[in-house]
Amino acid sequence: MQHNKRPSLSSFPIPFDHPLTIPTLAITVAASAILYHYLQWTHTTELIEAVRKREIKKRRVLKRPEDRYASLKVERYFVNPFDEWQNPSLIETTWFWLRRWKGNGLPRSHEVIDLERNERQSTCLISLHGLAILTVNDYVGPKRLRPVPSPLKEFKDKLDIVLISHDHFDHLDENVVYELGNSVTWYIPLGLRDWFLKRKVENFVEMDWWQEIRHSTRPDIMIACVPAMHWSGSRTPFEKNGTLCGDTGYSQDLYQAIGDLYAPFTLAAIPIGSFKPKSLMQCVHISPEEAIQVHEDLKMPRLSVGVHWGTFMMSEEHYMEAPRSLARLWEQRHPSLKHVSSADPQSSSPDDSTTTSSSTLSNNSSNPSPSNFITTAFGETIVL
Repeated sequence: MQHNKRPSLSSFPIPFDHPLTIPTLAITVAASAILYHYLQWTHTTELIEAVRKREIKKRRVLKRPEDRYASLKVERYFVNPFDEWQNPSLIETTWFWLRRWKGNGLPRSHEVIDLERNERQSTCLISLHGLAILTVNDYVGPKRLRPVPSPLKEFKDKLDIVLISHDHFDHLDENVVYELGNSVTWYIPLGLRDWFLKRKVENFVEMDWWQEIRHSTRPDIMIACVPAMHWSGSRTPFEKNGTLCGDTGYSQDLYQAIGDLYAPFTLAAIPIGSFKPKSLMQCVHISPEEAIQVHEDLKMPRLSVGVHWGTFMMSEEHYMEAPRSLARLWEQRHPSLKHVSSADPQSSSPDDSTTTSSSTLSNNSSNPSPSNFITTAFGETIVL
């Protein structure tokens, strides 16, 4: 009579009793899972890119920029409807972040940074016809080079409107959303509705590209949402491009279209930083040279202010390269229009310990600069 023996670990060809067997199997299974998901992600990305390019080709015959550059969604992802857009490779992105240890020429002493009084990301507090408007709340976000010039508690009771460009951490601060809540009206890009509702905020207006909304309590004030070449997501590991994006890379046709629709502009806040390496950043951020081109595409606003530089170090250029390059390139391109930079460290006196200042630009005929592009000191107030 034949008896079946119960199998045991010792009967398998794999030596389970060896101390390295289980760790080796665990690493192999994990690597296989990572490879599977990477290949799946690559396949999905290629399909979405193919659909994106097909839609762009269809839109080329459309005459109105509002139609050519309308928001574009493939499956559940928003994609860029611009010919210039290229998805950065995973390898290049990984290599970029691995090299971030080398820094951006930052001085060891924060006292030197304090004396320069120049860092700003994209937060602007605007007073317009009796309304107080905050653009892009980046009060916490990633690690800053220095504190904000004015704590939110000092003026939050006076705020009426907050404009949100997109959901990246350096542009949408969750703590600020909780602190302001429904006391202000939030203007947010399409796709952020659920994010705000989960935080019990209901006083918002969700906007699509090219959409124009009259503010509820001030119908004479119109908020317009225009396209941008960027990406959204990254607040969790599994979300990307679920909302419309802000920030922007440079697209000449787009900015000329915005200029044609909305010029003349009195004031423009144009990003100038986080532009290196060019191979990785050119589709998501604007360089100082491209910022000047944007200024021209917008038909020379009376004043443009360079923002999005020197607050969060997320690129490779020297932390003062953006304003210095802007000043040099502006003088080369428009020698008759004098560049004024309160952020120039040579114009800041070590004895000047204040973090706020004020500048006034006159609109009378004696003003030699009908159009200007400047960078401001940290916390500086500009009066137009």
